[in-house]
Amino acid sequence: MEVAVAAGIQGMEGMCGGSLACATCHAYIHPDWWRVTLPEGDEILDGETDMLDTAFAVTHQSRLSCQIILTPAMDGLIVGLPGLKEWL
Repeated sequence: MEVAVAAGIQGMEGMCGGSLACATCHAYIHPDWWRVTLPEGDEILDGETDMLDTAFAVTHQSRLSCQIILTPAMDGLIVGLPGLKEWL
């Protein structure tokens, strides 16, 4: 989320600054990248799931981007945003 906001990606707001208090950083993770974005233990936190329940157009590929900790293994990560037709 912080990288997308800093880069001025249109559609990425991150209004709560990553405190898991909104869903304005909702993103779709490309299926090829899903597993690498999961937290340790491969389970999304309940708080993220709860916030996604308030988001628009949630799918099985939805994550809150503020909950993804970028690592070198994610170089080339492909994501989409609700309302966009292309992967970023």
